Amino acid sequence: MTEAQKIKTKITKLKNQTVKNMEAIGTYHKEFDATIQRYAELRIQYELLTGKWYDEGCEITEEYTNKSGAKNRRKTALYLSIETMRKELVDLENIFGLTPKGLRGIRAKGLEEKKESALDKLLVEDG
Repeated sequence: MTEAQKIKTKITKLKNQTVKNMEAIGTYHKEFDATIQRYAELRIQYELLTGKWYDEGCEITEEYTNKSGAKNRRKTALYLSIETMRKELVDLENIFGLTPKGLRGIRAKGLEEKKESALDKLLVEDG
């Protein structure tokens, strides 16, 4: 199996697990599938970049020289990418209800799927 195939398999597994997690808390809707796919891809990209960041010694800043010749410190491009991805992932997890804050927000608005009670099931079967 090529590296690309392994990554695609990981993405599929992560997408399926995300759907299961959302179903378990009642926030999954079929219409979210494209967004869940992007979320899974972003998670894998985040893992790959984080691994590279660890391999390179976890540098957060680097020295650079500006146009006037002054030396300054700035965040590395790799760390900036990781930081941005982390924020995007948390935003998506909040939207999906996969964080305590996100789930509270969904429940406060009454947007989660309503679980059918045992009594409702009996009434429908008898009706």
